[in-house]
Amino acid sequence: MCGILGYFAYGDSRPTAEAVRRWRNLVNLVGHRGPDDSTFWHDGRFILGHRRLSIIGLLDGQQPMGTAEGDLVVSFNGEIYNYVELRSELISRGHHFRTHSDTEVLLHGYREWGTGLPERLVGMFAFAIADRFNHELFVARDRFGEKPFVYYQDAHGLAFASELKVLAALPQMARELNEDVLAAYLCLNYVPGEETLMRGVRRLKQGTWSLWNARGSTRSSTYWAPPHASETELHPRVPEAVEQLESLIDDSTRIQLRSDVPVGILLSGGIDSSLIAESAARAGHLSAAYCLTFAESSYSEWPKAERTARALGIPLVDVRMTSDAVGDFFELVRHADDPLADSSALAVWVLTREVSHRTKVVLSGDGGDELFGGYLTYQATLWHQAMASRLPMHVRRLLARAAHRLPTNERKVSSTYKLKRFLRAADLPSSVAHFTWNGAWLPTESRDLLSGARLRSAATSVLDRLAFAHGLLARPDVRQLQRADVGDYLPNDILAKTDRMSMAHGVEVRSPFLHPSLAEFALRLPAVLKVSQSGKTKRILRTVAQRRCPADIAAAPKQGFSIPVHAWLRGAGRSIVEDLLSPMSVGSIPALDQAAVASVVRAHLSGRRSFGFELWGLAVLAAWHRTFVQPRTAVQPGPLPRDVEIPYCVAR
Repeated sequence: MCGILGYFAYGDSRPTAEAVRRWRNLVNLVGHRGPDDSTFWHDGRFILGHRRLSIIGLLDGQQPMGTAEGDLVVSFNGEIYNYVELRSELISRGHHFRTHSDTEVLLHGYREWGTGLPERLVGMFAFAIADRFNHELFVARDRFGEKPFVYYQDAHGLAFASELKVLAALPQMARELNEDVLAAYLCLNYVPGEETLMRGVRRLKQGTWSLWNARGSTRSSTYWAPPHASETELHPRVPEAVEQLESLIDDSTRIQLRSDVPVGILLSGGIDSSLIAESAARAGHLSAAYCLTFAESSYSEWPKAERTARALGIPLVDVRMTSDAVGDFFELVRHADDPLADSSALAVWVLTREVSHRTKVVLSGDGGDELFGGYLTYQATLWHQAMASRLPMHVRRLLARAAHRLPTNERKVSSTYKLKRFLRAADLPSSVAHFTWNGAWLPTESRDLLSGARLRSAATSVLDRLAFAHGLLARPDVRQLQRADVGDYLPNDILAKTDRMSMAHGVEVRSPFLHPSLAEFALRLPAVLKVSQSGKTKRILRTVAQRRCPADIAAAPKQGFSIPVHAWLRGAGRSIVEDLLSPMSVGSIPALDQAAVASVVRAHLSGRRSFGFELWGLAVLAAWHRTFVQPRTAVQPGPLPRDVEIPYCVAR
């Protein structure tokens, strides 16, 4: 796991000596992602920088890495789990390897398969390959977006990095808030699609590759996407489906245990992480399990995690989280990079900070909810469809208005909280309502927070446009909803949160559920094996858990991974809210309405309303704007990366 950055010049332009010095200094901005090594390479139109977290090939996996001839040079972030199998295949085709790292597989694989390389990779990755012979730059990102890749281009060239903060430090960057996606951020807690909140900076979409040539033109292709709802469903008998699922989980977990350093696990006590822990314990040695606990009992899952760890013989570490963690808010925002308003990011921050004291690699259960219908949002959307078919619109509008006056219990996932969020979307189409369950503000509420007629007008239809982009019908089925969540919520919230918070502490998190074979099998299963309007979620996964885990794990309701955000923002985080959301601070963001924000702040801090999640998102936005937009990102001090020499000996 690493941090990468680089530049590719178009036409006759070449980076100046000053530009090369600047890029060399920028390597330290992603130093947290790779504390084990710091390197830099440049030649002609190419610049590549790298920070390394050594996991595989500890002695010979240094990057940027070139072929023996020096015609191809790669900078790579991630892990290729099937590198052993690919290496054997490439050797049989006449390729000669000089290292034992997974990185070298990318170089020989690109020479052998060209743009067909990414579809052969099983892993999490974002990489750039400089082709010195053809004057091209090839980049690719993994299927689910586990690893980040952001870029900015102008008439002179393409700049890219693992994190936006690198691009924000470039002198050619205007550093402007992308107001066109602000309403989406307010509604969802993240920016969907390929844009970011910094104008001009884009994400390479998950499951895609792009090839830039010296003229600045590009070819791109999507090599993987979630199975379309129109594709044939699998209809195995339940015993056969369970047996196949068990085999797929074991195969994925086994291959993700490949590491030259010890591997642990993040154990919540839920079905997903418990199943991965059980499979990993049988396949190999887990160094430790880590469970986050709170003083607030409704937020802790220690008892179930402790029973699972004891049954598997895994040492369990209690990672205690208190409201004092809010003191890390500004550091969290700096590492979250493109604003991420999911307040549970603070929980991942605290958890992986403790992990970093003991190990570099942990497994997690990320992806299980999206693949097996584990979120309560799927049931909520099915209930919403039933309500919409039975109640006339005027009644639904009355319910939506009444929802805003309902008091809510601020305990974790309380019944009143779920009821209020369900009813407030009563008058929306089901396809749009689905995006509100895990979100923050409704579109009309985000409109009221914005200033200017253009932004306010566009805000009301922001989720309609998102539903259209994912091809959701007015009454989408579960497979359609899963495809939409895998396409946006998973990469741009869940996986972004895990990557940024863990890599802030130099920890690699692996997600066995996101193996392509396992994911495609899960996504093609019929809804009846996942979730129904009544009954439990993750039906088939619970059946597997009944066979493999302690009895209470399989029957446990969905808890989610959250913090007591409402109370903490009135207590330990109050001064942060009052600072970041003061009229003067909000006034620095012209797109926001100062009076509307002030009203929300007063309502929450007084205890009249529970706007904890919403205020967290606004505070993240203000802190991000203050950190990345108002000033130019400062280059962190530290030793400069060492220069890597890669001789080029290919006859032209």
